[in-house]
Amino acid sequence: MKESEIKLEDEGFEEVRTEEKSGDSGPAPSGTPGANRPDLRVVQADRDKNGNVVYKNVGGMWKNISKNGNEFYTLKIGELKLLVFPNANK
Repeated sequence: MKESEIKLEDEGFEEVRTEEKSGDSGPAPSGTPGANRPDLRVVQADRDKNGNVVYKNVGGMWKNISKNGNEFYTLKIGELKLLVFPNANK
């Protein structure tokens, strides 16, 4: 596979964060995930002492929309934060 470096600044991608109201402790509106709850979870398969499969939560993916209206995901595993884009180039 050929690797190439792409400058995302030129594409207009910028993470847009939603602002939370201070003092609002109510649940998030229906269909909107909470600020800390990822849209997709990232897990690692492991085994417990009895040999049963146990899934350990290691990170998550959050769906974002750029200022240009393009959709992308933010993948966070530990301290690693990556941007994930659909492979739309043909």
